Amino acid sequence: MVKDIQELKPETQKILAEIKRVPYGQVSSYRDIALRAGLINGARQVARVLHGLSESHQLPWWRIIRADGNIGMHGEGRVEQIRLLRIRRFRGH
Repeated sequence: MVKDIQELKPETQKILAEIKRVPYGQVSSYRDIALRAGLINGARQVARVLHGLSESHQLPWWRIIRADGNIGMHGEGRVEQIRLLRIRRFRGH
């Protein structure tokens, strides 16, 4: 069952908002999203939110990468993220 955004923890709501703020054609790191959401060591929490809520909250998950500029996913997810970044004219962060 999809939770309404008001039913989510405040930290999760902040993460969702920051992910949605990443502009078209640009990327942000898990760490940067966490910091903008006020979570000093929250990169893994950002990854969990993306994994659990991307589809239900229509998050642009492909715009979120590792702090070193690499894609953190493996397998088919990695292939799909690369494809989406190319289609959407990724410009770095």
